[in-house]
Amino acid sequence: MKYLDGQQNLILHRALTALYEEEHNVIMQRCVLILLTCLLLLASVAGPTAPPPSTVTVEVGADAVLPFHLGVAVNPSTLRMECVRSDLSSGFVFVWVEGRERAEHKRQPYRGRTSVVFDTTKPEDVSLKLTNVTALDEGTYTCRVPQHRRSCSVQLLPYASSPPAVRVVKEVGHTAELWCESAGWHPKPDVSWFDESGKLLPAESAEMLRDADGLFRVSSRVRVDKRRSHSATCRLQTQSVAQSRETSERIRVLTWYMYGVLGLGLIGVFLAAGFEVQDYRRRNRTVCRKNAELEANVPKAESPGLTPQRAADVDCTLG
Repeated sequence: MKYLDGQQNLILHRALTALYEEEHNVIMQRCVLILLTCLLLLASVAGPTAPPPSTVTVEVGADAVLPFHLGVAVNPSTLRMECVRSDLSSGFVFVWVEGRERAEHKRQPYRGRTSVVFDTTKPEDVSLKLTNVTALDEGTYTCRVPQHRRSCSVQLLPYASSPPAVRVVKEVGHTAELWCESAGWHPKPDVSWFDESGKLLPAESAEMLRDADGLFRVSSRVRVDKRRSHSATCRLQTQSVAQSRETSERIRVLTWYMYGVLGLGLIGVFLAAGFEVQDYRRRNRTVCRKNAELEANVPKAESPGLTPQRAADVDCTLG
């Protein structure tokens, strides 16, 4: 009898456990369904998700055209569009309201520099034109169309560079110190030194300054062992925009061999000069002797009005 009671209790326990698990699964399915419904409702209220911003690179001083694909056809006469830069706390870079630009709402640096370009063949595309781009214009630009709950972002990346100037500023023994300097860079460049074989040299110091126009001025110094390298190259390059400039400088190297060649050359010059002086004196003595013989052979009495002809006019006082 006790055995039967135990079997009944086990069967009852298993039945209750199965019922509990089934109810638990039903509740979890309902929770997931409710969560998905809420997410869909939020997405429909917020509008379509904006794609990640594309990047436009432009040289400093040129004009930039930022393309915005709104995904919905717009009519310029009824369109309201506001364009901002994400890193600016307030103000607009461009405002368009029902067929005309509202310049009074734009930030001062963008007045007279931004305009909108509509594509008649693609009414869902709008472009923002920015003239005379500076390094300070870098940032992410977003244009919003409130009535369609649409927005699109484009990142603007200005770039500029100039060749570096390299010179030798100091030489002590077998060591030469070189200085590299370049201005007008954007974005901030990396500086590297290389010897004549292309091996990377450790820089002694590097300094980076930014001027009022947002451009970087860089200077760097390096020491080179003249016994190992006869030149050095300063290279500046940026990563976000592929630009690279470099300048090489020869290092004056005087080894013991060059000193020997220079010494032998000087000795040769002095010997040649000595031989030339000796030859000149020898020729001078010959001419003087001939002049003396001519003067001795001409009788003065027979030719009172004649001057004896000389072999040459030379200074016979020289040895």
